[in-house]
Amino acid sequence: MDKIAHKVDAARTNLKIAVALDPLTASEISVKADLSVNVLGKFLRKETMISFAGLLSVCDVLGIPLSLITSEQQITPTRIRLHKIMARMTDSEVAAFIEHETANRPNH
Repeated sequence: MDKIAHKVDAARTNLKIAVALDPLTASEISVKADLSVNVLGKFLRKETMISFAGLLSVCDVLGIPLSLITSEQQITPTRIRLHKIMARMTDSEVAAFIEHETANRPNH
């Protein structure tokens, strides 16, 4: 499998998980993302591709960044929660959190 196909498969897997965790169905997410009703479902079943704009719209509906979907790491409810918490934080709050965690991390 080439590098691009591997990335698409990782994105498809992460998107399947994100959709499964959302209270809306794939069809409802498609409609809210201004896509045809079956586009997302067909992409998740490997029947078709989805446009970059469509993928961005789906991420907007799900309230998660594209980077979580396209990550090689599998998406989890915890990663989604962390993103949503960080999205509400100011830059100074994030910096203070990082400084606190770095200072309190045991040396390995």
